[in-house]
Amino acid sequence: MKSLARAFFRFAFAPLVWLIYRIRKIGRENIPRHGGVLLLSNHVSYIDSFILYLSCPRPVRFVVLESYTRVKAIAWFLKLFGAIPIRPEKAKEAIVRTVAALDEGDVVCLFPEGGLTRLGVTTEFKKGFELIVRKANCPVVPVYMDGLFESIFSFERGRYFKKRPQSLVCPLQVAFGPAIPADEATAESVRLAVWEQSAIAFSQRREFRTNLEVRTIRSLKRRRRSTLFAEYGRSGTREWSRSQILAVAISIARRWMNHPTERGDRIGILLPPGPMTSALNLGLTLAGKVPVNLPFTIDQHETERIAAGVAPLGIRTVITSRAFMPHLMDFWEGDEGGFIDMKSVVSPTGSLMTLFERIRAVFEPSWMTCWRLDLHRRDPDREAAGLMPEPGDTPVFLTSRDLLRDTRRVYAANFVRQEDSVFTEDSPSRPEGFVFGCWGAILGRGRAVSRSLSLREDGELLERALLEQIVTLLCGSESFFERIGPPLAVRSVKYGFVFGSKSPRSLRDLEKRLDLPLARCWSFQGRIVTMSRTDPNIEDSERHQGQKGRDFESVGRLLPGYSGKIENGALKIRLSPDGPWLNGPEQARISADGMLYLSEA
Repeated sequence: MKSLARAFFRFAFAPLVWLIYRIRKIGRENIPRHGGVLLLSNHVSYIDSFILYLSCPRPVRFVVLESYTRVKAIAWFLKLFGAIPIRPEKAKEAIVRTVAALDEGDVVCLFPEGGLTRLGVTTEFKKGFELIVRKANCPVVPVYMDGLFESIFSFERGRYFKKRPQSLVCPLQVAFGPAIPADEATAESVRLAVWEQSAIAFSQRREFRTNLEVRTIRSLKRRRRSTLFAEYGRSGTREWSRSQILAVAISIARRWMNHPTERGDRIGILLPPGPMTSALNLGLTLAGKVPVNLPFTIDQHETERIAAGVAPLGIRTVITSRAFMPHLMDFWEGDEGGFIDMKSVVSPTGSLMTLFERIRAVFEPSWMTCWRLDLHRRDPDREAAGLMPEPGDTPVFLTSRDLLRDTRRVYAANFVRQEDSVFTEDSPSRPEGFVFGCWGAILGRGRAVSRSLSLREDGELLERALLEQIVTLLCGSESFFERIGPPLAVRSVKYGFVFGSKSPRSLRDLEKRLDLPLARCWSFQGRIVTMSRTDPNIEDSERHQGQKGRDFESVGRLLPGYSGKIENGALKIRLSPDGPWLNGPEQARISADGMLYLSEA
């Protein structure tokens, strides 16, 4: 009878699940066809069991906490498919029952985290499965489910179930990794294997089928009148809607395509952060050029170091402001290149081209805009942007695919929401400024807020900006937070992201002085790699275990799609599923709960 009920479940529910979740199954051939197999997967939502059962080519039994069998929404499913309920106080009994199922040749799935992640990334892998594997002597298959955190059954938006879905469909990717022999399956090796599958699953997201430029147009065409950028200056507050920025960017792109002023594709941008700098980045990208963001400075020695760093890269044109040009005349030697005033690149507000583009930005369909700019033919693996974090650093270049993936993974967990309003004055030459001050808002649904360059020390203006723009997150270096004077009495701000080196003691003192929770983050090779946040507490402690969101001594946890390991005390990190292992800081460690600690950070 149960076999008939299971067959009916597949027949009745599989089409509905596919319609909503469009599950992409990767690596199913890695599951042995016969014999006992232990699946170890990340645990994201209340429907993980449904998704895994429908994704696996063999029937699966699940090891679950007994408390979950009392949740009406999933209890019937667990009973129907022979779930193995366990109680923490009777661990020996749970191990015996699980080993027996594996000895019978069943596929058993266990969630080694022991509970749903409320961070959107993997947490600590409990070591209980190691004893099960040794006793059953069965292979372990690592599994990663990507995309489930965006469903209503996860802790997304700070609660389960009681929320509206973001869209009608929620595409998922389920990746099964190569089987790990029983004698090699440890908590550390399985965690690394799951991270590697996360990179594979994340890279297969359907949204990455479209290139960056097309994705940008579609994003800006939605909620066209909502504010994208806001800047507070001496003349008041200036707000740019999504359609206004799109019109400015397309005007820049058209002028650049029709009247190219340089011989190469790489164009330097030497400007302070702000809406116009972001619009220039977007415009040059739409024009098929490669904006190279340089650290803004008028110091002669730093300028010389920037010049030395970009001279071999073929950058012959730098966009800056006429006000800064007298300080930068020695930037180039000879007649190899020159400066372009920003105002000559951006069409005047009242120009005919800008007027037409503003009308088109509101009424023109996305497909027509993409056709007009010939965006569908763009190679997703072409160079799209360059970043020089500090004067003299070797610039890091990102492809169009890299830029899209790196921006989206920042919003794929529970650190930042796409709707968040972020205050940041970080330079776009740094990954944090490039994402939060530019592409994160463009590709998401939030806004970026800042002050003009001359008012960066104005604390009253900062508080006014936070209040009026309903800012939810602050992002900056340690010096940015140190410059903030009195405590911030703004309830909308959840916490602040601190990039760069900072001692734990000074961070605690700074947090106490500002009366604002602070969370450390880390960028590497032009990407935001790790993030942290305040602990995502929940009242139902009986069913939901406590989870650690931050540690002042740690730079946080790896974002979805990255994998890392420690070799001889040094960090090795992989930024793409098929990319090489890159050398990170030499003194590092990864704790049992997946937090990264860097001595030099």
